[in-house]
Parts: sequence; C-alpha cells; structure tokens
Amino acid sequence: MSTDQFLPDDDTLIALAGLPDDAPVVMLNLLEFADDGGESYRRYGAIARPQIERRGGRILYTGVPLTDEGGGGHWDVVILVEYPSRAAFLDMMADPKYQKGLPFRAAGLKRTVLYAFGQAANPMAPPIDVVPIDGSDEIFVLNLLRFKPDGRAEYQKYGQVVMPMIQERGGSPTLMLDAELPLVSEESWEDLYLVRYPDVESLMEMVATDTWQQANEDRQRGLDLTWAYPTRPARG
Repeated sequence: MSTDQFLPDDDTLIALAGLPDDAPVVMLNLLEFADDGGESYRRYGAIARPQIERRGGRILYTGVPLTDEGGGGHWDVVILVEYPSRAAFLDMMADPKYQKGLPFRAAGLKRTVLYAFGQAANPMAPPIDVVPIDGSDEIFVLNLLRFKPDGRAEYQKYGQVVMPMIQERGGSPTLMLDAELPLVSEESWEDLYLVRYPDVESLMEMVATDTWQQANEDRQRGLDLTWAYPTRPARG
C-alpha cells in the first residue's frame, strides 16, 4: 500500500485497472501547495510532463481558482490531464523515471484531489480535447456534481433553462465528463462540467437574473453536493 497520502493506494490502482472498456481517462488534479509556493511541485512537473507526453497524454486545462468559496475550500490550481487509456496512466505510475519525481510532489502539496473521469454519456457533450484559450478576460467554471436520488432529472430542468442563457452570453461547455473512480478524494462525484464564459461580468449578470434564480431552485433540489469554482486560465 502507498504510504503517501497524496497518492492512490494499491487497492485503488487495482480497481482502476479493473474498470471495463479501457477508454481515454481524464485525471482531475486539485492542488493546494505547501509553504514553498509550489516550487517543489513544479520540480515534480518537470519530471512528470515528459512521462505523460511519452504515453500520448496531454494537459487539457490548467486554471487558477478566483475564489475560495467554491464549496471545497482553497485550491491553488486545477489541472485536467488526459491519458489515452487507464493502462497508460498505470504504466506511468509504475515507471522508475516517473517515480523519481514523487518526493517533490509530496513535498510540494498540502492537499490534493485526484479523480478519474471519462467522456460523458450525454449526447450533447463536446469531444474531449485541449481547452482553447481565446481571450484574456475569459473564465472557466469548474463544476463538480453529485446528485440526490432521482435528482438528475431536476438538474436537467435547470440545464434546459440555463444552457441557452450561457450561449446567449457567448459561453459554452468545453468539457462534460462522467466520474469513474476517486483516486485521492474525500468526496465522491458523478459529473464534471467545465463551462466557458467570455468574462466574469457575463457570469455575474446571468446569475443575477430572475430566470436563473428560478432555475436554480431546480438545481438545488437535484444536487446532493456541488463544488463550483470560476477559474482563470494559467498562462505560460
């Protein structure tokens, strides 16, 4: 078993390997850095990124949360990394070259979430791809969702009202993912949505409308738990 609190233990890795249909997997990384401000984690990243890319993986999105009030406390960075298969991720985890970076990862973190997601079954979901960054003012809201029993239908009512409102303001969903397995997480999730808005003002204007406020009642009835963080794309 792993003794590193920031890594999945052996039983969790076995469970990941045993999931059916070894399709591409997206790993959600929520990171709160240790007191060195992330310098140790950056040293880990310099080792890990070539290992990710050598296996056909790619970083889909890196963002900095704009608030600590998203529901899950403070995070410094959110990173979404796609691997072509779960086997590719597991192969990397077992690689001695990758493992050389793990002490820097452990030293660089105060808290983390690592969670496996796959392509959403929703026919409206966009294909998994690198998130395009078009403007300096745009933001991307990370939504993690867990539904009440039979709550998904209530949430869908909310989505039917709000999706046109997002699009009218120049926004769009950029990723819609279904949860597969928590690797390091105190919470369980069902859906992940990453939604683009052209700027903070368009989001704030939308949620201030009576239409959104009324639709939000369906949202609240449907959800057991949610974390929602507006993020700014990290540059460079």
